[in-house]
Amino acid sequence: MVIREGKWRCRYCSSVNRGAELSCKGCGATRDKDVTFFLEDDAPEVTDEALLVRARAGADWLCQFCQTSTPPGETHCGNCGAERGTSPSRPARELPLSPPSPAPSAPREGRRGCGPIVASLLLLALGFCAVASYFAFRKTEETVTVAGFEWERAIDVEAWRTVRESAWEGEVPGVARVVGQSREVHHTEREQTGTERVRVGSRDKGNGFFEDVYEDRPVYRDRPVYRTRIAYEVERWVHDRRARASGSDQSPHWPEPGLRGREREARRSEQYVALLKGKKSYRKDLPLTEWSALRDGQSLRAVIQGGRRVLELR
Repeated sequence: MVIREGKWRCRYCSSVNRGAELSCKGCGATRDKDVTFFLEDDAPEVTDEALLVRARAGADWLCQFCQTSTPPGETHCGNCGAERGTSPSRPARELPLSPPSPAPSAPREGRRGCGPIVASLLLLALGFCAVASYFAFRKTEETVTVAGFEWERAIDVEAWRTVRESAWEGEVPGVARVVGQSREVHHTEREQTGTERVRVGSRDKGNGFFEDVYEDRPVYRDRPVYRTRIAYEVERWVHDRRARASGSDQSPHWPEPGLRGREREARRSEQYVALLKGKKSYRKDLPLTEWSALRDGQSLRAVIQGGRRVLELR
């Protein structure tokens, strides 16, 4: 296992000391039970043999009389001289590997003191959006006059034709004629290919040193699963064209689709628009019955949204 030396901070003078030190280099205070060891992210691996022997010896013990840390090989407290007796060992603990912190953004030259300006611009933009939203959704009423009409009717025409398609084996229509096949990736499946050793944290050994903690994690790959793809021909109704008729009167009619052999009518669609004149020119889509009931030059009350869209005619 990889061993790394930790550090500890003196509770009296706040000096940071090497984990192996038993007394503070700043004020000379002894390392006691209240010390918490910590490991810096860039702490190097310990390679010195003497330090490794000390690290692997086990946790320090805490003198039951003065609470001073003493290496496990010592039988008497290095501070007060008391025998170890029933003095407990410093508890070990495991620390998970912390995720890397994002690097702070460097300040840009020439941008100091721009906070109030940015805040003002943001408030101005919010105010503009609020005003724009008010006018966009505000409803008003005005008198409008029917100034004209538009209409359009359309018929989609489908033809019975031979088309080429493809499907997976077992999904081909029974009436289809197979024209080719190939092996293609249908889907992928995860499969384990092995394991990898991953460092997941460190173990505080209770003596100023830390031991890397690893675990074996599975390694996967996406394995392609192949199936047979069938190309085939089949007859289907497919869209061929659209016949349209339009006008600017109130006499709508359906276009002549001009059906030929192996063709049929499909969907029909229609649109009826009243042209209105008020403070502005407006267009209003209406159902056929309402549209047909209007008369050129007729005056109506209109509910207008945002000054441009007619919501309702009365």
